[in-house]
Amino acid sequence: MRSLNKNPDWHNQPLRLNEEELKNPRLIIDNFFECYHLQEVRHTLWNWLVEIVSSSRSISQEGQQRNNHIYFYEKLEALVEAAYLINQRTDL
Repeated sequence: MRSLNKNPDWHNQPLRLNEEELKNPRLIIDNFFECYHLQEVRHTLWNWLVEIVSSSRSISQEGQQRNNHIYFYEKLEALVEAAYLINQRTDL
């Protein structure tokens, strides 16, 4: 089923990847898994979900914790963009 997308075309394009990463999105995948192990990814995503759906307080109370969540989000966003490009190209 195709979703209804009313956003401008540029919303459906990678925004966080630099020129080198646009040419070789596997760099993002390599970098992501250098920063995080699969178990850490699952654990962090689960904690986000639990906090978001079951808590009335913020995800993190301390600045360093918030910074770590923002850093993880940025890496995850770039990973999704790289995966999108890999999925779109048959030569990778």
